[in-house]
Amino acid sequence: MAVNNLTKIQNLQRCESLQKLDLTVNFLDKAGLLSVQSLQHNDHLADLYLLGNPCAEWHGYRPFIVGTLPQLRKLDGQQIPPSEGIAARQMLPGLLQQLRQELLAEGIDPDKAAQVEDDSVTSDDIAETGYRDESGEMRRPWCPATRILEHRESQAQEAEAESRRKAQQQSYCNPDDIKTQLREDFPAIQEGEDIRQKNEGKWEFTLQDSANGAAVELDVEIGRYMDTSLVKADVQPLFVQLLIKGRLLQLRLPCEVRPDSSKAERSAATGHLLLTMPKEDLSGAASNPAYTRPSASLPAHDRPSALPTKIQPISRMSKAGSGNTRVAQKTSQKAATMCVDVDDDNEDFLPEL
Repeated sequence: MAVNNLTKIQNLQRCESLQKLDLTVNFLDKAGLLSVQSLQHNDHLADLYLLGNPCAEWHGYRPFIVGTLPQLRKLDGQQIPPSEGIAARQMLPGLLQQLRQELLAEGIDPDKAAQVEDDSVTSDDIAETGYRDESGEMRRPWCPATRILEHRESQAQEAEAESRRKAQQQSYCNPDDIKTQLREDFPAIQEGEDIRQKNEGKWEFTLQDSANGAAVELDVEIGRYMDTSLVKADVQPLFVQLLIKGRLLQLRLPCEVRPDSSKAERSAATGHLLLTMPKEDLSGAASNPAYTRPSASLPAHDRPSALPTKIQPISRMSKAGSGNTRVAQKTSQKAATMCVDVDDDNEDFLPEL
């Protein structure tokens, strides 16, 4: 639009994507400065050129334009720093009053000079211009009303997507939501209820027969620096449950075990928790725990050995009258680390705990 005969800036109010406007060498005089206010609705306008117009000779030209259009980043090719924008907005009321007085002195009506045309569709209540065909697709004619309708639909879709994204972020970061997901105790299992595999904490574990085949061993990597008071264990004849920092690990056992004789050991070196559950029937074939689907097999050097040199025992408490044993941690006091003597000549030697 440079090098034209424009005396006012008008009919650009609905150019929502307008980013740069070049009005160099036109005929915008001092009265035409009042029509600059029509560009306030062009939110994306960042670059404006008015060089070569009579209005550029007015002493308050630059601060008036910068103060009237705060969205601008450049005026006549020069950057507008934030400090200049703040100063221009502070000067704007005085400059506007001075401009109106000068126009009145020249016999020009400032209110009439500020009036601009707007040929675009401005009504907020625009009737639907299209129709749906046999396939259900919307068909609209190419007209200004259609463009506005499609623009508003696009804005609504973007706002809905943004609200969903924020809601998802809050669900990840809201401590209250996380707290409600943590368990305080083991879930109740009714008689005859199907035992489902659960690993809410995504703990690395292995479930397999012991070396002599007399017991089932569950080895869980729970971290070296996790306090034992955050761990609870419950061994039942056909399944085992662990509650680690409020996250449940629940597994079906490949065979029936004796809860009363089960024991839990914590490696002081690696922090691994080893549950040893003797089998009820030793005459059966070796169990196949493959269906438990461990998340990953732990490296051999990270697993606590059958005879650890240092362990942190977890106490066992009997459930009176039930015939089952619940293995739990001492919540009042952390178990002390104890040393175990190992008989190097006897491979079957088991130390007293």
